[in-house]
Amino acid sequence: MSNPNQNLWQSAQRDITLIDIPRSISLAQGTDEHPCQDILLSTTPQEEPYPTNEPKSAAARAKLANNTVDAELHEEYAVLLVDALARVKATYTGPWCLPRPFVEAPAGKGKKRKLSPADDDENGETGNAKQNLRPGGDLHHSLPSDLLRHLSEIPSARIHGVDLEEPSRVNGENHTSEQQRDEDAQKWVAISDPKDEAASFNFSIPRGSSFVLGSCWDSTTLHRYVRAQAQELDVPKTFDAILLDPPWPNRSVKRTHKTANSSYATLATLQDVYQLIIGMDLDVLMAENCVVAVWITNKPAVRELVLGEGGLFECWGVELVEEWIWLKTTLHGDPVTPINSTWRKPYEVLLVGRKRRSYLTTAAETPATHVGVKRKVVMSVPDLHSRKPCLKKLIETLVLDSDRYRALEVFARHLVAEWWSWGDECIKFNWEGNWRREELCEEARV
Repeated sequence: MSNPNQNLWQSAQRDITLIDIPRSISLAQGTDEHPCQDILLSTTPQEEPYPTNEPKSAAARAKLANNTVDAELHEEYAVLLVDALARVKATYTGPWCLPRPFVEAPAGKGKKRKLSPADDDENGETGNAKQNLRPGGDLHHSLPSDLLRHLSEIPSARIHGVDLEEPSRVNGENHTSEQQRDEDAQKWVAISDPKDEAASFNFSIPRGSSFVLGSCWDSTTLHRYVRAQAQELDVPKTFDAILLDPPWPNRSVKRTHKTANSSYATLATLQDVYQLIIGMDLDVLMAENCVVAVWITNKPAVRELVLGEGGLFECWGVELVEEWIWLKTTLHGDPVTPINSTWRKPYEVLLVGRKRRSYLTTAAETPATHVGVKRKVVMSVPDLHSRKPCLKKLIETLVLDSDRYRALEVFARHLVAEWWSWGDECIKFNWEGNWRREELCEEARV
């Protein structure tokens, strides 16, 4: 590609980055030596901010207090985001996202209804406006909703440690190089529909990637495969970076995804999420100085579950070192909602920590204020619901050896070259129906 960089713009200090979401994911399917040339299907970029109905009474605002970011913390974020937007617009005149030429026709307009506080999903998407977040329709309408679930239930379908020089095994069948669409960049494997054996679906397996397609409640399978790979390939049994995007409780998602074709799932309570993640024994997989990054919603209780006393970071011996605020913008560089919107904040936060032997001493010194924590801003035009920018290139700036590191993404929805991925949807966006071949993509080149 003429522009192989996912970053449309980055400050000299690298504290502000404008990322194209589809490009970041497609680049992560390849390596510097063997880049992925295909383009990921996307949705029509939002041109105008979403409408918001702010609560008019003090009682209504108070009711939302527990579902949105702490007021003092938000003020700090707001100052940072306003400054970041000003810096970008003062020096950058290019597009805020790359062309998205391949989008599906809208699936139909949903019935409009009145917004209410109960519609808040704590991440800046509510009610009617959420219907517009997927103007391109459901890109997975041709992928059987139970296909991934079926595969995750049979051990023979859990592929791991894929070697491009050897055939993969899927459902007990060998897949030879004849089924590799691009032997230099990625391998393609065919998987049969459990309800129609005559129908098969092709999934791409990026070079050097390993994955466990299965429930994150079953951590023994992941640990077993990690140990097996370490023994077979003489590599460490630990990771230098672990990224998580947990299924935090979300009322709006529960309502809008109650369809037969939807596999998007969240857990009922924060305690459920806590028990799930603690039960993974991820600390056993963390190398010394491991970078640990967790996406959170704007609900204060979620932040407390990660950073508070007895929270995930404390249990893992992880010290908070950075916060990355992901600001969602329109095609013209405006926040998708006002930064100070009461209901719908236009940002999400990634808490970035580091495994420390001296964690207890450090935590005792700054348990609440997290003095010295660096904050960075990542901007992008939103894509499919819940699809976040792939942060591989940014995370590589934090690992001690970016040329030889091991990374694991938990609750993944797509694979990443040379990374491990784990989750019951970890190959979802690797289905060929989400992609357009290189020869079809000339108009989208930059």
